[in-house]
Amino acid sequence: MDERLARDPAAIRAMFSEVAPRYDILNRVLSLRQDVRWRRRLVGALGEAPAGPVLDLAAGTGDVALAVRDRVVIGGDFSLAMLALAGRKARRLGRRVAWVAADALELPFSDASFAGVTIAFGVRNFVDLSAGLREIGRVLAPGGVLAALELQRPRHRLMAGIVRVWNGLVVTPVGRMISHDGDAYDYLPASVDTFPDRVGMAEVLVGQGYTVLESRDLSGGIAALTVARWEGA
Repeated sequence: MDERLARDPAAIRAMFSEVAPRYDILNRVLSLRQDVRWRRRLVGALGEAPAGPVLDLAAGTGDVALAVRDRVVIGGDFSLAMLALAGRKARRLGRRVAWVAADALELPFSDASFAGVTIAFGVRNFVDLSAGLREIGRVLAPGGVLAALELQRPRHRLMAGIVRVWNGLVVTPVGRMISHDGDAYDYLPASVDTFPDRVGMAEVLVGQGYTVLESRDLSGGIAALTVARWEGA
């Protein structure tokens, strides 16, 4: 798990490729379906973005990209296994989304290509958070909006205790049983513990040339929604 906690791209890619077939069911079970509501809030944040295309980064199996309406959407992820599942899901729903293999730190898009970028549960896996946010800024048009949904350590002591118990009794054992990747759901709570909360995230965003529009706890601080406008370097 050390390579994963170091955010080694090859190790993270291999992990997501391994858990891809069971990723959706695990998200629903382990979050008690809160992830559905969180993603809805993430998509709603695009109301702050100007007209234009949207990049859903770390698109996974496509839930966020497929929920975006009335915009051209590109879904990018560095796991081909995840993108294959997203493509099948889009075909079942009759939706047209372009799925692109994309590493967040070296995006295969021109400068100022997008009015908005969404990312759900992805920034926590960047090997270099500042570099990743700067690269997202590069592909955002001036005034474009980044909306990021991420897990975090709750600041309230009682909620933090509940999360520790839930991780120990449910997340790790159930994740091991269903995903067949013994380390993946050990990595999940450990990666949250070693990643900034929304306050730290906002500080990094400001340092990279964004203006933070919204920084909000969700579900008692288990997750956070951060919305920021790209002002340019």
